Amino acid sequence: MTLLNIADMLADILNFEDVYAGNLDGNLKCAIGVYNSKQRINKQICLGGKAQTKTNYKHISILIHWTNNPTACEEKAEEISDLLSDVRDYSISGNIIKFIQVKDPQDVGKDEKGICEFVVEATIIYERK
Repeated sequence: MTLLNIADMLADILNFEDVYAGNLDGNLKCAIGVYNSKQRINKQICLGGKAQTKTNYKHISILIHWTNNPTACEEKAEEISDLLSDVRDYSISGNIIKFIQVKDPQDVGKDEKGICEFVVEATIIYERK
């Protein structure tokens, strides 16, 4: 599963076009970026080996870049967090996302143009191909 797959899923779930994988258009007043998490987490493989391992995990960070109003940005971050936690059996690019574990949104301040930003860390649990 790639960041582009996840960005496409987010765009679909949110009905919002300005979702980017691996970068963000900072010139926009409202945009969402999807990145690989900076957390280093060991792969989980079953005792029987890869052939017995039925699920994979994708750890991501979602940057919500949303207006110069901190309250509006926080509300959008909460909305995204809630929507992601409700995802079940979502099919994308031959993968089935079983569910998504979401952490509480974190305020990361404003960018150089004064646009507010929040980050949502999440782990996507999906069936292996």
